[in-house]
Amino acid sequence: MSLASPQQLPAPRTENTKKSGTSVIRALERVSKQVSDGLVKGKRSLRQLPVVGPIFSRTLRDLPLKTGTVTDIIITSLSYPGMRHAGSDHSMELNGTKYDFVLLLRHFDYRHEENSVNFTLLNDFEVDFTDSTGVRRVIPKADAGRDSIRITIQRLMRTAEPNAKIAFFFGGHGEYAEVNMMGGNSGADCDFQAIIAGDGRRIYGEELRTWFSNTRYPSVSVTTVFDACHSGGSLSLPYTYHVKGSRVKFTKVSRIRVGIPMVQISAAQPDENAWSRNFSDGYYGQLTYSLVQYLKGNEHPTIEGLVGHLSKCDPDGTQLPQVCCSRKLRGGFSLFKLPTRM
Repeated sequence: MSLASPQQLPAPRTENTKKSGTSVIRALERVSKQVSDGLVKGKRSLRQLPVVGPIFSRTLRDLPLKTGTVTDIIITSLSYPGMRHAGSDHSMELNGTKYDFVLLLRHFDYRHEENSVNFTLLNDFEVDFTDSTGVRRVIPKADAGRDSIRITIQRLMRTAEPNAKIAFFFGGHGEYAEVNMMGGNSGADCDFQAIIAGDGRRIYGEELRTWFSNTRYPSVSVTTVFDACHSGGSLSLPYTYHVKGSRVKFTKVSRIRVGIPMVQISAAQPDENAWSRNFSDGYYGQLTYSLVQYLKGNEHPTIEGLVGHLSKCDPDGTQLPQVCCSRKLRGGFSLFKLPTRM
């Protein structure tokens, strides 16, 4: 409803200007209150309807995943220089993660001086990087140990504002841990999945989920990407997505309740390794490269489109990415959408 323009309103008499203006304001206040009360009653009525109520509530819960632009990006990229696997002489060093790091910086238009989102870079190697504005600088090594990763996540989650959208990327080693979080031996075939921090210490999936869930506002959403072996489903989110025939379906795999909207994109199933290989424009992790290609080619991503695209990332079929979610998500969602630069 639009108000009449000033030219259409009758001109008040001079001596009644103050009284007339006061009456109009009071009338508008009454109308505003009636409209507001009507909206509140309408919401209550919708919630009480047996069919519309659940749909209404579910839509509100899913809004943080469906809308908005990313506000914070953490990129943890590890090459483990000079490190060896515990109890063996095998080197832990990785090269693909270095190229993945630069690929992500370019895709998200990281700049040395001004960024449209808040970046936190936890890389254990130096990078000579020229950004999209032509500024060239060396990105120094950062502390990428377990405590540094924990403190970074916890500080960000505690200070996140309502509707913040946080993206977390991890490129490095993942494993089935031979000891659980209490230090007890659990065998090589246990279900305790962990990623390996830059100091060689484990970070378990349950710990990560707890750190990401510790925020003040339920509208804060988190999307995590793990380009690491054995990382699929490590956060124990309740819904996992898979391709069945020509369709993408979800399965409920746990009863864990997660207080905020959370998505996990992993490079491989729990019993699989993750690989890097040569592409036409460089050497990258198969998951990271496939994900960036999907983002480039889809302005309006969908959960079904993402799962279907990632399922083809490995031409040999030895690595099948896994997508999990804290909600039963269908259709379009806001996947790493960047705010428009001014």
